[in-house]
Amino acid sequence: MTTALGPETVDRLSRQAKDPSWLAQLRDAALKEHEQLPWPNASDEIWRRTSVALLDPRKGFSVAESPLLQTLPLDRPELAALISPFGDEHLLVHWDGSWVHQQAPAGVFVGDVSQATGERAERVRKILEADGLTSEERKLTSLTTAFHRQGALIDIPAGFHGEVPLRLVQLFSARAGSAVFPLTVIVVGAGSSVTLIEEDAGVAVPGAEGPHVLTGRIELVVEPEATVRYCRIQRWHAQAREFLLQQASVQRGGQLTMININFGAAVSKTHVVAKLLGPRASSRVFGFVFGHDQQHIDFHSLQDHLAPQTMSDLLYKAALKDQSRMIYTGLIRIAKAANQTDAYQANNNLLLSRQARAETIPMLEILADDVRCKHGATVGPVDEEQLFYLMARSIPRELAERLLVMGFVDPVIAEIPFEPFQERLRQELEGSL
Repeated sequence: MTTALGPETVDRLSRQAKDPSWLAQLRDAALKEHEQLPWPNASDEIWRRTSVALLDPRKGFSVAESPLLQTLPLDRPELAALISPFGDEHLLVHWDGSWVHQQAPAGVFVGDVSQATGERAERVRKILEADGLTSEERKLTSLTTAFHRQGALIDIPAGFHGEVPLRLVQLFSARAGSAVFPLTVIVVGAGSSVTLIEEDAGVAVPGAEGPHVLTGRIELVVEPEATVRYCRIQRWHAQAREFLLQQASVQRGGQLTMININFGAAVSKTHVVAKLLGPRASSRVFGFVFGHDQQHIDFHSLQDHLAPQTMSDLLYKAALKDQSRMIYTGLIRIAKAANQTDAYQANNNLLLSRQARAETIPMLEILADDVRCKHGATVGPVDEEQLFYLMARSIPRELAERLLVMGFVDPVIAEIPFEPFQERLRQELEGSL
């Protein structure tokens, strides 16, 4: 069953989730905001290489309301592989708005956004209402706020020190013509230390495969002096079209390491924002895309320095084969008050076929004087000298190329703070190559 994207659907979703009044009002306000805002313009540097029409949920798509959980058993081999533990992690499984498995450590709140009450509800409301987004980002994320199905909420208390990772697996129906609105809010309390792994995957509905659209939002709040290691793996269906806003807000003395690895979707438009809000806040952002077939991947990053003595480092890599295309636009923005800032940005693209394409557009906006800011980018095929070196040692060309690609991506995989998961990704990539 699917329904149109209008006020009636917002009301129905709100009743189904048993939303408190503050969230129901937030949904209504978000839909009204969406209707008032303009769509992104093709003249905008960040939007001119990806057609926003492909990402518009109102162009032939509607909200799916029959959960996949009702139609597919959990013991199917492909599903069991996604939700099986890899080690001693705390496993959390969220499937089309329903919690299938919750193994949260003591003191950590795991639930739906609609279950937030009291001070927690006020904090979540402020996060979802936060300004600082562009009008184009608000145009799309307002739909997520309005139409999400029981968004996932993880709230880590102040002073928590997690010795093993929390692994959140989120599964969504991949039905032709459906519009899906994933929402994740993660709050890490002051002085805490935690490792979080989020896997987002689309699961095909037998006999109903086809183009569908996902409009998602991930909000990660790092409170003062907290240390967060966060990794997101995207495994959308091959016919998915995705827009994602992933925003991290790092407060005074907070330290964030964030890794993004993308495997799926026919069209993917991702905005990754790291806001450094207090002195000594830092972010290290890593990413990898493995492009194949005719995938169109558009990645935009913003390292937003709003306070003095902040640090950011970004490394984004792409290996592209077949006729895939990668667009990277990255902005380092340093506010006038953000003196003694240190920022670096790098984008490296490896072309594995003559038809693959990569475009990289680094940008700087610096209003302070006492800063250090650098960026770099590369686009090119596998190095023939390195290939010759390996082949001269009796390694076949195909294997040599595979070794060079794995060496290219391994610095990103090595940043994932959970070795069993690193090994799984290496095996997955080698199989794809």
